[in-house]
Amino acid sequence: MNASRKCPNCGQWSRWTQNPADRCEHCQSILDPVALARQQAREERSKEDSGRFSMEFIQINPDDHWIIKFFKRIGLGFQVAFVSIISFILWLIALLAG
Repeated sequence: MNASRKCPNCGQWSRWTQNPADRCEHCQSILDPVALARQQAREERSKEDSGRFSMEFIQINPDDHWIIKFFKRIGLGFQVAFVSIISFILWLIALLAG
């Protein structure tokens, strides 16, 4: 469904598909600058949030020395055990909370 919207810059009516990035047919300015700013802020927040709760495991490279591989495997085992215990505790809390 296409609608029309009055351009805040030139005052002319233009087709508007309710997309925040829609532009005026006459002056090429943004028809809804407030919605576009909200959408960009939401995208930036989601990019920040995606890296906030990430955990990287130890990487074991095939060209590492055997002693380094040994200690990396021990460290990786501790990491996996820690994540497993924390995940179980969170699952148990969610189960008991209902």
